Amino acid sequence: MNFLVFIVCLVFSYLLGSIQGSYISSRYIYNDTKVVSEWQEYKTIHTFNKERISVIIIDGVKILIPTLFLFLSAPLFSLEPRFAALLGGGSATLGHMYPFFRLGKGEAMEAFMITALFVSLPSALISILVFCALFVVFGRKTIPFVVSVFAFPVVLIIFFRPTFEVGILSILYSILIFWRQKKAVNTFLSE
Repeated sequence: MNFLVFIVCLVFSYLLGSIQGSYISSRYIYNDTKVVSEWQEYKTIHTFNKERISVIIIDGVKILIPTLFLFLSAPLFSLEPRFAALLGGGSATLGHMYPFFRLGKGEAMEAFMITALFVSLPSALISILVFCALFVVFGRKTIPFVVSVFAFPVVLIIFFRPTFEVGILSILYSILIFWRQKKAVNTFLSE
């Protein structure tokens, strides 16, 4: 019975992740379809306005809810909390990147950071520092983000010795996010 409930939680995580913050913000908060088109055209960390901030908050909450819930309820499913959080965050991230509702696709930068914080706070902070340092060097977010995504499992495995399952799942999670960023990386490298 616990296994079935856990699977339902993962499906719910995916569906929650499929809700796009730009769509919710445009349709229900600002009644302006321009927010969706601008967000899809110019996803950036350079420009913040009230519409973009609402999108970031909505997208953060939809990842935080399943990650936190599964982290806290892991003992009910006889799972290690970091493993359960990674599964919940990974399912929500998958929904964010490849949504069931087909209302746009997210890049998963915020989703990665939120999930990583629950898996290993020190590894996540090091990964965020790697991103910031490379962002200063490159001035763009694609390469710094991809490098920081792969820095996370490397730092986690080498310095913090997670369980085998958490280590393997963190590598698979990084590959999943890289796959979504592959086109942006190719564009960056061809310039």
